[in-house]
Amino acid sequence: MSNISDLRDAAPEWYEARKVEFQGRGYPSLGEVPENTTYKSRQSTLFKTGTEREEIRKAFFADPRSEPANLTATEISAWGRELRERVQANIPPADFLTDREIALMRARFERPRARR
Repeated sequence: MSNISDLRDAAPEWYEARKVEFQGRGYPSLGEVPENTTYKSRQSTLFKTGTEREEIRKAFFADPRSEPANLTATEISAWGRELRERVQANIPPADFLTDREIALMRARFERPRARR
C-alpha cells in the first residue's frame, strides 16, 4: 500500500485535473454558464452614423484600387489567354514511364519469393 501512495505523490501535476475530468466532475452545469454582456456593446459598433459612412465611402473611392476596370470583356479574356500561355510555357514536359518501360522493369525485378 505504501508503494501506491508513493506513486500518487510522484504523479505529475496534470494528473489531478485529468482524474477529475475522467470522473465527470469539474465541468460547469449549463445553468452556471455566464451570460455574454459584451455582445450588445460589440453589436452597437457595427452601426455607423451618416457622417461616418460618408467618410468610409470617400476613403474607399480615394484608393486607386477602387477604380473600375477600363477593359472590355474581350480584352480581359485575351489577357487571361496570354497569361495562361505564359504559365503553360513554364511547365516542363511530363517525364513519365511508358507502359512498355514499366513492363520491362516488372519483368526484371519481379521474382518468385522463396518459401520455407
